[in-house]
Amino acid sequence: MHALILLAEKNGEPVSNSAIAKAFNVSSNHSSKIMQRLLKSGFVSALRGPGGGYTLSKKPSEVSLLDVYSAIDGELWNTGCLFGRGKHCSLKKCLFSELLSDTEKLVKKHLGSVTLAEYISAETSLEEK
Repeated sequence: MHALILLAEKNGEPVSNSAIAKAFNVSSNHSSKIMQRLLKSGFVSALRGPGGGYTLSKKPSEVSLLDVYSAIDGELWNTGCLFGRGKHCSLKKCLFSELLSDTEKLVKKHLGSVTLAEYISAETSLEEK
């Protein structure tokens, strides 16, 4: 998510994997794996060679946080029980099932309504000052 916001702030200027890794204090290997997932999912484009790097391939206003989360971590879904049905409890109905279902709906609604564009402002900028 942070890498996409950084790319959005760069307005099409390519950002190298090493620069992304340095910006978030992670290893280049970790950053590379994330960027490859984002590339495969169509959120970024890669430019090879000197001066190359990654750029955002969609408008920030067209990318919801739910889209990114789903591409990186898979779909959000409720298993219905925190402990796995039948493993730790003999109740026929999970005490938490409604709470978990409602929470999942709220999280999906929120992540689906927030876009990268909403993070591009002076207050939330990821660029070094």
